[in-house]
Amino acid sequence: MAKLGYARVAARKDTLEKQVVVLKEYGCNKIFTDDHTTKNNDRSGLKAMLEYAREGDVVIVLKLDRLARSIQDLQQITDELKERQIDFISLTQNIDTSSENGDAVFNWIDIFADFEREVHSDRIRSGIDNAREKGVKLGRSEADIELKEKAYDMYRAGDHTMRDIVDATGLSRATIYRYIEKKKVAEKSV
Repeated sequence: MAKLGYARVAARKDTLEKQVVVLKEYGCNKIFTDDHTTKNNDRSGLKAMLEYAREGDVVIVLKLDRLARSIQDLQQITDELKERQIDFISLTQNIDTSSENGDAVFNWIDIFADFEREVHSDRIRSGIDNAREKGVKLGRSEADIELKEKAYDMYRAGDHTMRDIVDATGLSRATIYRYIEKKKVAEKSV
């Protein structure tokens, strides 16, 4: 069984030193780090730690927010650990999945992740409903019908390239082609 530490800088003024010292004092055999903050999920230290970890190992962090950036992120990581039978310890929050109540910790993380998703979804639906009540049109706006007709006329004339039509109308190729197809279907049904 290996004790694998993971440390991550969460803010510009944050450093890895304190985390690494605490993880070494706790007895971590190997420590993986990510020493920069990024908005994307390119955490090479975390990826390396997850690839290195084997069944029976323990992943140890100083705080939960060093392992994950959101409840969903935490759920994804801990689900992988649980599936691979790797235990998890967060020192500050006193979480230890190898304890008697270890499975309960994983279950609570799942419950909170589901709760956060539902709250987020409810907020979005509420915002959409409020906008509709105020008369806001949602979705992409319909391109000016006159421009579409101009594009169609230019296309039918046959002496304009698609580039000419795009330049003349400001419409995208996709919009023009969709409108042309729509007009062709309408003309066939007449």
